[in-house]
Formats: sequence, C-alpha cells, structure tokens
Amino acid sequence: MTSWLRTWIGRRGASRADPMHTIQIFGVSLQQFFFIYLLLTFLLTCFSIARMYLMRDRAGNRKKGAQRIKELAQAGRFRQIPLYDFAEQQADKNKQVVKLSVFPAENGERRRYAVICPGGGYAHLVTKIEGFPIAAKLNEMGYTAFVLEYRTGRRCTYHAPMHDLAAAIRYIDAHADEFSVQRDDYAIIGFSAGGNLAGIMGSQDMGYAHYGLPKPGVLIMGYPWTNINHWFAHPYWNIWVGLMGIWLSERGNFYLFGPGGNFKQKNRDSVCLQKRVTPDFPPTYMFAGGNDVLVPAGAHTDVMAAELKKHGVPYLYEKFFAVPHGVGLGEHTAAEGWLENAAAFWEEQIDAE
Repeated sequence: MTSWLRTWIGRRGASRADPMHTIQIFGVSLQQFFFIYLLLTFLLTCFSIARMYLMRDRAGNRKKGAQRIKELAQAGRFRQIPLYDFAEQQADKNKQVVKLSVFPAENGERRRYAVICPGGGYAHLVTKIEGFPIAAKLNEMGYTAFVLEYRTGRRCTYHAPMHDLAAAIRYIDAHADEFSVQRDDYAIIGFSAGGNLAGIMGSQDMGYAHYGLPKPGVLIMGYPWTNINHWFAHPYWNIWVGLMGIWLSERGNFYLFGPGGNFKQKNRDSVCLQKRVTPDFPPTYMFAGGNDVLVPAGAHTDVMAAELKKHGVPYLYEKFFAVPHGVGLGEHTAAEGWLENAAAFWEEQIDAE
C-alpha cells in the first residue's frame, strides 16, 4: 500500500490494543482493511450506476419507439386506450393513469400478441426505454404489441399493478377481432419490476387463473426483480449493493401494500416470484446482465432459474457479461438480439404443444 494512503486512513490505529487494530491483513490493520473495502466498493458501485445510466439510452434506443409512434400516428393507427371506464376512474382517481398503447403489426394478419410491462421498481415506469422501443421491434417481427402503463408510486394500492395487467389482458381478449390478434398463447414481457409483474400473472394462485384469464403462452423477462424479499439469503460481497437492494425492496413493498401492510409476511411473500413457481408455470425466457447492481442476477434471475428447473418448467436463461441493468433492447451490448431469441423460444414452445 502506498504511504499516502496509509497516512490517509490513520497509521496510529496500528499501535492500539483493539483487535481491530492489531490484526493484520496484507500489512494493514483489520480496521484499515475494512475502511479500504468500504471505500473501494462504494466507488465501484457509483461507477457501475453511472455506467448504467450512460449506456441505457443508447442500448434502449428510445428513438426507435418514438419513431414508430410517429409512423402509426401519421397512418391513423396509434391508439392509447384507458383501461378503466369513467365511473371506475371517478371512484378511484388513481386508475386514471392506467392505459394501453396499441402497436398493430404491419401485415394485418391475425397473429399472437404481447403485452409489455415496463419496469421502475413499482415507483415509476421506464416506458420510453422498456416499453415503446420493445413494441416497435416486435412490430418489425410481425407481432402486435401492447404497452401497459400500470399504477405505480403513490397511485399504487394493494396489488394494483396485477389488477391493471389482468384488466389489460381481459380487454385485449374481448377485442381480439378488432385488434386482429389470436386469443391464445400470448406473451407477457416484463422488465425489472415489470418482470416481477409478468411472472406473478403467470402463476395460478395470483395470476391468470385467479383472474379467470387464459394462460400465457410464454413469459419473457428482462433482468427481472424476482426475489424481492428473500434475496438476502444470497448475500453479496458488496455491502453497498446489498443496502441498495434493501432500500429498493422496502420502497416497492411500501407502494404495493401501504404503511403497515408492507410489514406483513403474507404480503411480502406474495411478490417473491420464485415462491409462485409450480410445474404448470408458463414456459419462460429470461435474460440478465453480469454487471447489474440494482437487480443482481445472482440473487434474482439465478434463483428464479433454479426454481424453474426444479419444477420442470421449460425455460431459456441468457446471462450477458458486463451488461448493466435497464438496457431494454440491449443494442450495442452483448445482450443485443435477445428479443429475437425470446421470440424464437416463444414459437418453439407453441410448436411443441
């Protein structure tokens, strides 16, 4: 260690009787070593978060979504539909924000459709990166896509996002002829907290069967937030990432269940996706990045993959080196092309039925 760093962290500690000062690791006291660990991991975490934000817009290609909306609007084909009627909105003003953006496929043929759930930790929505560009890409691939803007933050109430997603699927199913889509074997695509939402809708006890809806043909999840309240069973070497995970989880619980309800174990377990997996869980595609400090794959996607394997659920899991959180389409990263892989997996599962 350089002499200036020794001076900075306090050489006088080495002469004290406290075991923290007398135990030596690589020539420095245990106290000094712990301080260096905190400093370096803090700087590394800050760097990783800054890198994530710098990469996100380019990787997510928000311009692609905006351009597709412009094209559809010019052709008179872009629609944003409120999912709740006037009476429902008057009874609960929080429902006024819930809407479905329709991205019809170009070919006009009746095809399977996908509902897209952007992420945002149940605090907000990242629709312009994890919603509209995904829908635009699916249009290029011949699918009709629907982007759901569900209740989050202070507008969120007990399991409100799940109710909103169920309302969206019910609406699409009732207007399948109008949208020229097939009712069966649809996909739910979700990112981060949206991946958590998609997975919950794939379960029987809290998802499609609970709401009386047809079973999804496939779930497609990007860096999903699956292990919200039990991830600490998989400890991190970086304490700052662990603390950030606790804060994100508790914030999500607060918005979903409100003060008091966020401390009830039944509520907390209800959104831990790995606890919802059963042998009849829908086929699942997942991807995650190896440099995700917000929703680390080791405590979330890896855990979910283990549960899918345990219950014999068909799945495909791709982990991409050095890719951070929130990349959406993942363009210009190692994850580029994941959506094509997910669509191929979707089709394979339907053909295998």
